[in-house]
Amino acid sequence: MAQQFPVDLPQTAISMSGLEQEHSEISCLMYRLSALDAVDLSSHDCSLHMIAALHQYAKLRASLKALVKAATFPQSRTDASAKLDDLSADAMARLQTSTDLQSVGRLKTTARLVNDHVKMALRRRLTVAVDKAGLTGVVRFAPQLGDGGEMEALWLMEEGGSWGEVGKGLRVAGQCGYCQLPITIDAVDLQKHDTKTAYLSMPRVTAQWMIDGTFELFRDPATNEIRAIRDEPEFALTLNPPLPTTAVHPLQQHPFQQHIKHDDPPVQFAVSFDEEAEDGGSWTAGPSECTQVSMSAFIVEMIIYHYYWSGPPVHTMRMDIDGSVRGGYLDGVLTQSPHTPLDGCSAVEGSEGGDGNVYQTHLLTAFNDPFIAWVRFRFRPDDRQNVRVTLVTTEQPVGSPGDPFPSRYQRAAALARRSLGPVAPVLLAGEAP
Repeated sequence: MAQQFPVDLPQTAISMSGLEQEHSEISCLMYRLSALDAVDLSSHDCSLHMIAALHQYAKLRASLKALVKAATFPQSRTDASAKLDDLSADAMARLQTSTDLQSVGRLKTTARLVNDHVKMALRRRLTVAVDKAGLTGVVRFAPQLGDGGEMEALWLMEEGGSWGEVGKGLRVAGQCGYCQLPITIDAVDLQKHDTKTAYLSMPRVTAQWMIDGTFELFRDPATNEIRAIRDEPEFALTLNPPLPTTAVHPLQQHPFQQHIKHDDPPVQFAVSFDEEAEDGGSWTAGPSECTQVSMSAFIVEMIIYHYYWSGPPVHTMRMDIDGSVRGGYLDGVLTQSPHTPLDGCSAVEGSEGGDGNVYQTHLLTAFNDPFIAWVRFRFRPDDRQNVRVTLVTTEQPVGSPGDPFPSRYQRAAALARRSLGPVAPVLLAGEAP
């Protein structure tokens, strides 16, 4: 026969009355909370209170479940239960006394409602944070993010640094057909970094791309080595590599170092796309290393490079132009920040090959244009005087095959005129430098 504990019915009635009073007050507060706008809950203090409320209601829910179970299925006191030093025998007796289960059920419902309302408020705030980050239509979070997932996502959007570079890279990938926007970040993605410390230990843009997952980045847990495309040693990236001083740079300090972004640092890699491989080409390691001005530039370059070789037909025109003509415009492109796109361009990437060739690629088209066009500058170490200017587009041609490039690809030519400034007539109209 199960051991019975002394019953204090008046005290039980008083306790239930107190619970019902708390239930009533919580219901009123929840009604007021549900009427608030997400903006009203966007302060740091509100965030802290929400976290505390979630924790408290998790405890309340667990306590009420234990209360209902104890009242419905009273058990004898075992050695294990005797070890609950934080509850006196009198308290244990009250928990195991039959009580008003309907009232307890209402309290459990209130706890769930409070928990759901807080989560809804956090979800609304997360939507606002995504919009403020400029990622509406580009990034969204899965409906179910697991325990604490909404808070992790909210911290990433509000406290994890700007997402501008990642947003731009995703738009380029979407325009090239490599992903469907908006991409979805789920609970598994949020676990790419175990803690905030792990996230903050990496350059911001690299850490963000690992969460996003659209462009494959891997981290070797043993060495913290970052790899791209394939989780193999040959595909390792070197962040903040030593930068050479080559004759092509008129500056004493390397431009990548002079204009470095510490949360988006230069990247050295030996990855290329073999367009002659079977099944439409394949990524390979080697043969020579190349350095990109930043991780975000590296990702944009890989997207455009793959698109050039495996996407729709591309049409090009190129010309070697003296860098000093028209006021030294092209020389100025070389010496300005490699993070600065030409007028009207939506993205830029800069790189330097192991052979000393320096490249800059400026995306001429907007992310919603029906075709893609870019202009690329190549500065050779053995010819500091001339710059090779290449205009590339996937625009559908008009006119006859024998017509000049600007006549066949009129929209791309118009974009080039806008962005190339004084050297545009030299490239497009054949004017003398």
